[in-house]
Amino acid sequence: MRLIAKALIIVLLVHSSVSGQIEGLIIDKTRTKVGHDFYEIFYLKIQKMPGMEYFNIIVDEFVDPQFGSRISVSINEIVLYQNFVSSRFDDIEEKANEASETINYFFINWKEYQKLLEEEKIR
Repeated sequence: MRLIAKALIIVLLVHSSVSGQIEGLIIDKTRTKVGHDFYEIFYLKIQKMPGMEYFNIIVDEFVDPQFGSRISVSINEIVLYQNFVSSRFDDIEEKANEASETINYFFINWKEYQKLLEEEKIR
C-alpha cells in the first residue's frame, strides 16, 4: 500500500508541475441534490493541509437511476475516492466523511514524502 501511495504522489507531483493551470481549488461538478449535499459536507470536513495549494480537488457525480449517484473525488484528474451514495442523509454524510478522510490521508503522506525528497536533494 505504501509503495502505491508513493507512486501516486510522484505521478501527481510531476503532473502538477507540468500542467501550468490554476491550482488549490475544490471544484463541485455534481448534478443532483445528493451530490451537492455530499460536496457541502465534504468541503466542511476536509482540512486545509500543507500541499493542497498545489493540487485541484474535483468532486464529480455520475447519476445511475438504478443505484443512485456515484460520487468520485479526484486530485488532478486521478480518482482517489469513488462510491455509490444513496439519497439518505446519513449515507451522504458517511460517504463524505470517508472521502474527506481519504483526501486528508493523502495530504498527510504527501507532506512526509516531500520531506523525503528534500532530504535527498540535500545529500
